[in-house]
Amino acid sequence: MFYEPLAKYIIEALLAGTIALSSVGDAAPKAQVKPVKEPKPVVAVTDLKASTISVSTIKVEWNAEKDRDYSIYCYTETAGEYADNMYFEFRGNDMCYINGLREGTEYEMTVTPVLKENEDEDTKLKSQKVTAHTETVEVIWEFEHIDGWTNAFAGEPASGLKNMPASGAIYGSIPDPVTHTGIRRDQYGDYCAALGLHFGLDNDRYLVELLDGTQFTVKQCDSKGWADDGEGKWHWFGGEGNGKCIIEFIYDDASLPSCVAYSGSWGYWNWFGLDLGSNIKSIKKINYGEPIEY
Repeated sequence: MFYEPLAKYIIEALLAGTIALSSVGDAAPKAQVKPVKEPKPVVAVTDLKASTISVSTIKVEWNAEKDRDYSIYCYTETAGEYADNMYFEFRGNDMCYINGLREGTEYEMTVTPVLKENEDEDTKLKSQKVTAHTETVEVIWEFEHIDGWTNAFAGEPASGLKNMPASGAIYGSIPDPVTHTGIRRDQYGDYCAALGLHFGLDNDRYLVELLDGTQFTVKQCDSKGWADDGEGKWHWFGGEGNGKCIIEFIYDDASLPSCVAYSGSWGYWNWFGLDLGSNIKSIKKINYGEPIEY
């Protein structure tokens, strides 16, 4: 038998519980909906690679975005005193020759995308790094220093080398694709040149260093014989007693710069990092290295 007072108590208790639960529910703080943050756009350098061109040039390539600029930073721990000689020669927005470097030296290159005009300032620009070495040469012989005006770098046309061994030595060379000199260069990164018998014969190879630290390699593709000094060292440039033309570049007939055609020498200018404005510090006969691709 169900007693009425007890039933009334149970019903009131259940109602009280319901009311209490409802009160707790009303007092609880409402959850705030947080806005979803969109990820920041990212522009990254990809497929970065570097290759050796010569004792003074490294080629850097990467996968570039259309219409975007890129910056390059080049660092070395061992040849920092020559940092001012560096020159960055961009070819489009996906490749750059770094010229004016030092022989046998490791460099670290960092390529970074540049923010476009009107692009979101929150865009994350992601760099990429790569290391590479300039060519390391093996020296066979170092010649004595020659005093005087020795950066009188005259030239002769490649079309004049028709007989062996000069025609064989020049074979396969192309107009300088890196420093815009118009001088012929071979598959080892060497500039083609004529030197006297004091230094060697056709197909010999040399490392040349100037007083300002500029370095480059030349391949002997013609002989100056015993030259004007009678010892096979130099021809006079600008008349007897003036410049000593020790290295005579061999240029492509269709690519001779007008300034050289007028002055007769490459030694007055900085050719995109090949600064020929200083006299010769040393000439060393060297062995051949590995072929390269410009």
